[in-house]
Amino acid sequence: MKHIRISFERGGELTAMLLEDAAPKTCQMIWKAMPLESVVTHSRWSGREINFVCDDISAPPRENQTIYASAGELCYWRDWQSESIEQQVIAIYYGAELARSHKGNERINVFAQLLQTDILLLKEIGERVWLTGTEKVYIERINNE
Repeated sequence: MKHIRISFERGGELTAMLLEDAAPKTCQMIWKAMPLESVVTHSRWSGREINFVCDDISAPPRENQTIYASAGELCYWRDWQSESIEQQVIAIYYGAELARSHKGNERINVFAQLLQTDILLLKEIGERVWLTGTEKVYIERINNE
């Protein structure tokens, strides 16, 4: 199983396991693009969600899609209706939420799950981003199994 590390500029490291059986192409494209660096922001529409732009990823197809996200899930989003890929986002949910934007409900590819031991830390990081604003985020491979 492949794992990734998500590190935040103001502190905190999270570990997630890729869900290669459920979203193989999304996992593969994100794995190939690492390491990634971006700026994490808090969602305005989906509630307890932090996210960051990741335009260096080759756009994966729809797979393991849902509009319902659970705490600790990492999800890939883009405007599926558009032929051009103007913005791609990785979202990390720290609560059970509906994935949505100003357009309404949005389908997301669920491609990774945080380790259960990291969920409380994720909540702290999510609330920090909500209250204090953006910060840099770094995503890297932990192992190559």
